[in-house]
Amino acid sequence: MPAQKPYRMRHDGWTPERQGVFIDSLSRTGCVRDACRAARISSTSAYRIRRRLPEFADSWELALRRARVPLEEVAWKRAVDGRETVIIRKGEEVERRIAPSDSMLALLLKRGDLAGENGGGRIGNRTADQVITKEEWDAGIRFDERGKKLQQPSQGQMRAELEAKLGRMRERWLERNRELGDGGERKINIKTGEGIDQEVIEAVQRFS
Repeated sequence: MPAQKPYRMRHDGWTPERQGVFIDSLSRTGCVRDACRAARISSTSAYRIRRRLPEFADSWELALRRARVPLEEVAWKRAVDGRETVIIRKGEEVERRIAPSDSMLALLLKRGDLAGENGGGRIGNRTADQVITKEEWDAGIRFDERGKKLQQPSQGQMRAELEAKLGRMRERWLERNRELGDGGERKINIKTGEGIDQEVIEAVQRFS
């Protein structure tokens, strides 16, 4: 970190020591309120001296940039790698799940963090194939379990695909029944779930 510029002695309590404590805390937490609490100075006073002292404002901005990097790393890992959740039933652990946070990812996209500050498709040491831009998110692009981008089908596309699979399965059943001399038909309604049992589910998976 570059050497801090010298601070001026202030009559209102902003001594060099307190200014140093404030900047150090701000660079670690990224929170002005926490930094003020550490320096025992009000936030009103902090913003006032920021407007009056250009060198203090520069140090303030540098501290926020330093704090933003580790915070974005944590947010990125939560959004993409996911957070582990332990499922406990009757006092015993039965399952561990690691699920990405769509809400955190949406927040990063809204802020523009995943697009890169310079428009070059990079965040830190990440390349364009490791980030999702807002345009890609809106188009249904997501990461798979291996961290690769994929096009997520829409609800309409998934329904159409399921209906097509059920249609093919029904034709196979009718053909089999004709071969066996049984002209009966099996009715399936994917909207209401009528006629869909375990046999139907296994058949859909088999014919997919």
